[in-house]
Amino acid sequence: MEKLFKTALNFVLKWEGGYVNNPNDKGGATNKGITQYTYNSWLKSLLLAPRDVRFITQEEVEQIYYKNYWLKAGCDKMSPKFAVLAFDTAVNMGLARVNQFMKAAGWTDPALFIKAREAKYKEFACFGNQKIFLKGWLNRLNDLEKLVNTL
Repeated sequence: MEKLFKTALNFVLKWEGGYVNNPNDKGGATNKGITQYTYNSWLKSLLLAPRDVRFITQEEVEQIYYKNYWLKAGCDKMSPKFAVLAFDTAVNMGLARVNQFMKAAGWTDPALFIKAREAKYKEFACFGNQKIFLKGWLNRLNDLEKLVNTL
């Protein structure tokens, strides 16, 4: 796997952490950012039985992120800055958001991509108990911006 993917993956894993099952998190049980649903789907695609996401291996994490997020978001065809932005966005907010933010950025301006993502986080924070995640989301986005500015 390419060096840029590894850089992006290391960033994601820094922020996603280990096993979490926060009742306020709409994603449910996750490990290293992989939800139980995503893990089950991955295992099923390989004709394997479902397993608790707590037991996901590092190799599985890398394969899922590469095939289901990096390639599906088109990161392999983007500039380094947009590849890292798109990958982290796909992981954190879903693949559909990548195109939404790329459009907001005019496909050329990473700063506008980041502003669009920040606005979406603030919108999310207005619903139910999601406000508790806003500070962490914004910290992640600030850290992402620093990384992107080094590429």
